[in-house]
Amino acid sequence: MKLAAYGLLALALVAGCSVNHRSGDFACEKQADCASGRTCIDGFCVATQADASVQDSMPIDAGPAIDANLCPMQCTSCALDSKTCNIDCARNGGACNGPVRCPDGWACNVLCSTNSSCRNGVTCPEGRSCNITCSGRASCNKFACGSGPCNVDCTGLNSCTDLSCGAACACDITCAISAACTGLMCKLDKECMQDRGCTSMSLPLCNSCPRI
Repeated sequence: MKLAAYGLLALALVAGCSVNHRSGDFACEKQADCASGRTCIDGFCVATQADASVQDSMPIDAGPAIDANLCPMQCTSCALDSKTCNIDCARNGGACNGPVRCPDGWACNVLCSTNSSCRNGVTCPEGRSCNITCSGRASCNKFACGSGPCNVDCTGLNSCTDLSCGAACACDITCAISAACTGLMCKLDKECMQDRGCTSMSLPLCNSCPRI
């Protein structure tokens, strides 16, 4: 009887020490199955940014995590699946005090949120969208959009001077009352101007982006 009891106790201890793998929590069939900050790769939701708390919760059999260093060096963060680069001037150590250049072949979101940021030019990617938020005081000066759709939102005090739509297939520059918005050049100048800014909606020629 004692031997039988010891045997049952041993089986219970073994069962209690079994490992609970969390791999099932990260399984996916499509991108929509994954939480924000993860990408569906080879059936698992893999972290797309180097975050210590995320790395600790990665399934042990999901393969190597995507390193944040795979983002182009200009980007403070990025989405690899859509090739979208985010440049946050509040997070890049003052790099936006000099010329800002979006990586070639990537859509680009530039947050000119610090004072006097993006005043030495912003180079938008050719053929990809370029969204620029000029919320810092006296931010955004003397740059032209690339050939893709371009959107510039001017909300900072005295922001947005001498901006040009350049060769953008569609260009929208929106100006708050606090913004300077002087020296703007729209696609067709006066024909594509509206409320001190530029619009892609007034004429067909103000928006010539190819339909995808």
